[in-house]
Amino acid sequence: MSSFKTAYEKAVSTLTSEPGSAFEIATQSIDGVDYKTLVNAPANIVDLFAPAREFGEREFLVYQDERWTFDDFFQQADQLAYQLVHQYKIEKGARVAIAMRNYPEWMTAFVAIISVGAIVVPFNSWGRAAELQYSLQDTETELVICDQQRYELIDFSVSPVKAIVVRGEDKPLAQGCISLTKLLAEVPPLQQRQALPEVIIAPEDTAIIMYTSGTSGKPKGAVITHRACSQAIVNLELTGAVTYMTNQEAITKHMQGGWSAKNLLAVPLFHISGLYSQFLFNLRGGRGLVLMYKWDPQQACKLIEQERITNVLAAPTMLLDMMQRDEFKRIDKSSIINVTGGGAASPERLSELRNELLPDAIAGAGYGMTESGGIGCAFAGAVARAKPTACGFVHPVAELRFCDEDGVDVAAGSRGEIWLKSPTNAQGYWNLPETTSTEFNNGWFKTGDIGYLDEDDCLHICDRVKDMVIRGGENIYPIEIENCILSMPGVQAVTAFAVPSEAMGEELAVVVRPNGPSDLDNCNPQAVKDFCAARLAGFKVPSFVKFTNEPFPVNATNKVLKKQVREAFFPGS
Repeated sequence: MSSFKTAYEKAVSTLTSEPGSAFEIATQSIDGVDYKTLVNAPANIVDLFAPAREFGEREFLVYQDERWTFDDFFQQADQLAYQLVHQYKIEKGARVAIAMRNYPEWMTAFVAIISVGAIVVPFNSWGRAAELQYSLQDTETELVICDQQRYELIDFSVSPVKAIVVRGEDKPLAQGCISLTKLLAEVPPLQQRQALPEVIIAPEDTAIIMYTSGTSGKPKGAVITHRACSQAIVNLELTGAVTYMTNQEAITKHMQGGWSAKNLLAVPLFHISGLYSQFLFNLRGGRGLVLMYKWDPQQACKLIEQERITNVLAAPTMLLDMMQRDEFKRIDKSSIINVTGGGAASPERLSELRNELLPDAIAGAGYGMTESGGIGCAFAGAVARAKPTACGFVHPVAELRFCDEDGVDVAAGSRGEIWLKSPTNAQGYWNLPETTSTEFNNGWFKTGDIGYLDEDDCLHICDRVKDMVIRGGENIYPIEIENCILSMPGVQAVTAFAVPSEAMGEELAVVVRPNGPSDLDNCNPQAVKDFCAARLAGFKVPSFVKFTNEPFPVNATNKVLKKQVREAFFPGS
């Protein structure tokens, strides 16, 4: 057993074994299934964020030239909650959608909806009109709180939904729709308001229906309970405490700089990482957020220096995009204490840049998904630097299995599809009983990811089951190929995928995006193949190599849409 694993297990045991402690863990039966749960976590999300009201005039949100205190934030959330009840007659269990890019109002809307016992339905703001219309009808949404761009995508003749429009005061609105500014102006002063009716929210009540990205078909709505959300956020707090205990020297040294905790919120709020790991986690903890409307690596560099950002959490591809830029090398980054890549395997190139440009910051990584409430694995500090391609230790409330295509456990340390069990898991998919019964089984969720645990019980992600290339009976994991080519000088991005082959069944194809036009001129397919051949087994060397100077199409979580790339470069495949 390595010193890393020993230190991690000791910290977890210290924090979780004491009866009555904030992080006490015990087995609890939920709907007939036994889970490892945080027994003292809040019972619902209203209780979860209640402590944040005590932070008062402390600054919470920075958005462009706006600065919101915790009091400002809750004032708007409470006013909106009042109108949801008195103006719209929203009752417990009603579905209320949020459809907008990253605005402060996204977060106040979430708190307002949850406060009155309704169900939040976050919509993908990258979605087109058809996807938005589908989700509205699928959930029978009564009310949507949206920005102007999403409002213009809704066909109100098809969906009998009312809308509250954010930051669109100067535009005409359809009947039954109103701007948020006007709606809040109609709220009586606090002392004259009627008290909201008491709503009893049970742990197993549905809180959120969060739609997946829908890259492989129609989006699916993951049904998340109050208990699941609360367990996930307190698990993140436990993970943070473990990080402190296992990296005390580095954290203490950094704290001497006097920087206040301030997080760059660069991922979408409608994604589990933005909602849980950034918004709710930091709201409850009293930490500041600097909100980006959408991901822009150049703007991120500016905000890091201007706002003295201490924590950066994003997808590994986003971090790589930012850290390869000249602007990142030039700015003052001394305030950064933690930079974490989550949601996917990290390329070694990211680790190299992190070691070079942020040698004193705590490196971090994590793994989770919408259906698991973002929970799965995580670690930070020296162990993350020592294992640059791993995703972390299994979270204390999570259990993992690794299975073959028949659902049978593979040998310890072998690669298999990851099944994940946790009290943070979704209950299933909204209005999809057959898919739910296939993907969720006795508390376990089939993730669709292939991975394994190493000798220290750290998780390594190999690829998605559907992305795996089978060439002449040999399994090829595109992530491994992509990470290899990313380490090639002059390469900014790469994506790998299968194309059909009569002789081999499938062949491996890659599309490479060099750093710039000059690098593109110097690229040739044989150079890429030779680079791979020197580092990988022969069957893993790409059969086809193409180049582009255009960015790859990505979804809202910055994952490359491989199907679109394949259709563009290998039409008919």
